[in-house]
Formats: sequence, structure tokens, C-alpha cells
Amino acid sequence: MRVKRHKNHRRILRFFRLTFGIQEPYHVLVDGTFLTHALQQRIHVKEQLPKMLEGRTTPMTTGCILAELRSLGDRALGAAVIAKGYYRVKCGHDEHPIGASKCILEQIGRTNDRRFFVATQDPELRQQLRGVPGVPLMRLNGPVPQLEEPSDSTRRLAREGEEKKRGPSAWEKPKLPELKAKEVLREALAAKPRAKRKQKGVNPLACKKSTKTKAGALPSKQPKQIPVEPKTKRVRSRRMGNRSRVEVEAVLANVSEATPAQTAVAAPMKKRGRR
Repeated sequence: MRVKRHKNHRRILRFFRLTFGIQEPYHVLVDGTFLTHALQQRIHVKEQLPKMLEGRTTPMTTGCILAELRSLGDRALGAAVIAKGYYRVKCGHDEHPIGASKCILEQIGRTNDRRFFVATQDPELRQQLRGVPGVPLMRLNGPVPQLEEPSDSTRRLAREGEEKKRGPSAWEKPKLPELKAKEVLREALAAKPRAKRKQKGVNPLACKKSTKTKAGALPSKQPKQIPVEPKTKRVRSRRMGNRSRVEVEAVLANVSEATPAQTAVAAPMKKRGRR
């Protein structure tokens, strides 16, 4: 339960911090009913408030709250002594003190400009403060201090602020008519029916001609085949020396016409010449 309660307190504090700019140190206005109940439950308010709000906290009171506690006599003597040690807000009622609830309402005003927390056990005062947007309320549930959920007026003002942020700014408002006219023209052009594109034929260059012949059709003429002459075998001579190609061919022709006996006699002579 304690972990869940601390999570709720963090969530509520984050809401007030982002929406209304309530920052540390937190200023808490403590009235006599809260101090009296804290004494009965033996709660040290100055120590418990920083733990509850998880930050630096300054408990505060007013001259009217002190005057009301003193007027109660011995019943609220301990609460008066504790309140005397708190920071005192100048309420302007020193000469003619008023009721503590009325004084707190005056300090809060209509918009809580000074970002006060209010700690009270008075149900009527809490109900009146719920009508003022941006006021975090605290109370004691037995010995457990609790931070109330934001009131309806507080949430309503937060929603209005969000809508105002999402809306156009002051320098954008003069340009709205021009932007709306452009938008209407764009929608009209988009709604205009477009001309349908005509279906185009097949690209003849991309089509492959059919190779099949129809029944009864004559076969297409085949191109004439040109006879290719066989290439003559190239004879490569090993040694030509200074002879021309014609002389070499004549020598080879004579060799081919010679008889086998002549070639057998000429072979040893060639070998001698090589030696």
C-alpha cells in the first residue's frame, strides 16, 4: 500500500508541475485543524511533509491562523506553539484578524498565483478550494498524510490549456483564411474526374514473330547456302634463308616428284651438310 500511495503522489505532483508550474521548494499552508489532528496522531508535520512530497518543503501559516489557535485556549495550545515556528505569510490582517478559512481563501485567490499547497482537515474549506483550479490539497487519513486527486475545475483548466496549445498561435490566425482557401481549392482539384487514358496497342518491336506454319500454307523459302571453299593447309617452312617463297615452293615440288631411291640417296647428303 505504501508503494502504491507514493506512486499516486508522484503522479499527482507531476500533473501539477507540468500543468501549473509548481516547483520545489513546495509552500504548504497549514491550518489549525491539520496541526491539531497531527498532534493527536503524534505526527511530526515538518518531517513528514518532505517525505510525502519527496522534495524540499516549507510549512507556512498566517497571523489569522495563529490568532484562531490562541483564541481556542488550552485545547489548541500545542498546535499554536508548533505553528509559531513555521514561516508566517503576510496576510495584511495583523490589526484585525479574520477567520483562518477566509484568510486562506484570500491568500489562494482565484488562480493560486503563489502556488500554495493547502493542508487542512476542514471539509468545508476543502470543498471551497476544489473550485479554485491549480490548488493541491492535503489531509490526514488517520496517521497517514494523503495528497488529493486534482479537482474537476483543475482538470478542466488543464484540458483547456492543452487545446490552446494545439490550436493556432496569434501570428498564425491572420493566415488561416488564406490557408483554408488553398485547402478548398486543393480538394476541388482532387475531386475533379480525370480523363481516362486510351488503351494502346502492343508494341510491334517487342513481339516475337510466330514460327509455326498454318495448315495448308507453303513453307517459307529457305535462304540459299553459299558453298564455302575449304581452306588450304598452310605449309610452314623451317628454314627459308634468303630464298623467296616462290623458290621454296619450287624446291618442295621437285622433292615430291623425286623417286624413293633418289630421296634415300639425298638423305645422307643432307646429314653430311649439317655436320
